[in-house]
Amino acid sequence: MLVILHCSDSEFGNAVLIDKWHREKGFKNSYGISIGYHFVILNGKLTADKYNRFCDGVIETGRALDDDDKFEWNETAAATLGRNDSVNICLIGKSGKFTDAQLISLSTILRWLREIFKFLEIKQHSDFDSRKPYCAGFSKEQMELFNKYFSS
Repeated sequence: MLVILHCSDSEFGNAVLIDKWHREKGFKNSYGISIGYHFVILNGKLTADKYNRFCDGVIETGRALDDDDKFEWNETAAATLGRNDSVNICLIGKSGKFTDAQLISLSTILRWLREIFKFLEIKQHSDFDSRKPYCAGFSKEQMELFNKYFSS
């Protein structure tokens, strides 16, 4: 299963706010959900002026995935043009600037996805869209490590 990593390119946010942003851009599936990502990993900054340390690393769901290895039509993402047959994860924050708690949570999601799908290929949004050269902002070495530890 292809997994695509994203950053919100905002210093704050959560799944509800991203759903609002995506709704404003006209995204919506047949269930009325606008957020294009399956998972959002918080950094604790819920709004521009609200920080909650207990929310750093919290995993929120966007579009639903079930716990079987079949990727069905109602699990389709809307985050990477032409690659909506993938699992999409968004980390709140600017490109490559994530907290340790967010990285630990990302590892948790990747382990869970590997257990379900057996094989993962992990990329970032910038691998598919030249207009987004810094999304999610992981280095080549970091991406190699993600694939080494979580792809099989």
